Amino acid sequence: MPLARRTLLIAPLATLSPAWATTELQWVAGDLPPFAWDAPGGGRGFAHDLALAMAERLGRKGSVVYVPWARAVRMAQQGPGYGVFPLARTPDREAAFQWLVPLMTVRYGLYTLATESRLSLPELRPMRVGVLRGSPIVANLRGDGFTQIVEGKDYRDLLRLLRNRTLDVIYAGTPMLEAAMDQYDHARMLFALQATLGEATLYMAASLSLDAQEAQRWVSAYRQLEKEGAVSRLRRRYIR
Repeated sequence: MPLARRTLLIAPLATLSPAWATTELQWVAGDLPPFAWDAPGGGRGFAHDLALAMAERLGRKGSVVYVPWARAVRMAQQGPGYGVFPLARTPDREAAFQWLVPLMTVRYGLYTLATESRLSLPELRPMRVGVLRGSPIVANLRGDGFTQIVEGKDYRDLLRLLRNRTLDVIYAGTPMLEAAMDQYDHARMLFALQATLGEATLYMAASLSLDAQEAQRWVSAYRQLEKEGAVSRLRRRYIR
């Protein structure tokens, strides 16, 4: 999917006092392949590796702390000084974060087991649908008339629930769920994408409390890597 061609923006910080703003960013993330996941040999993923490359460009020792996704979002929203990825830029989140770097635009899909026949949206609506805890895309489901919504802590959990038929459907970003199938040893042929519902652009974002100059340093590091082709190379490594 194409990289989002949006302007790299820093949310206005005029209302922040110097005493509140923090000066150095700490990245947090959840297990969301292909963008980030905590593997046995250390973290991996497009956004994970990009964060480390940006840190290296800034002359820093890069690190990413992995926690459950809903906690990662909460940490970055409440601060101080956290960066988080990959975060969907949605209207309800617009004023709650600094939006540093766009990663890509993703479609959201409804997946069943491949043993199910082809299903339409009206046929899917009464079913038990799993969604990642803390994800704003639950609003897409409710807005389209879905009522039986179950939250899972991560994609591994959601795939397990679907395989044992505790769920009927998973609703998730298509590249994330399909990468999770690979990562957690579920053959893609076991699942069927029945329909898509909405899309969003994923970002590397930061707490509002992060100092504006610090935020700009990370944006500048990204721009340098993008100009050199490093961002495209990392994307091709992880996203098919």
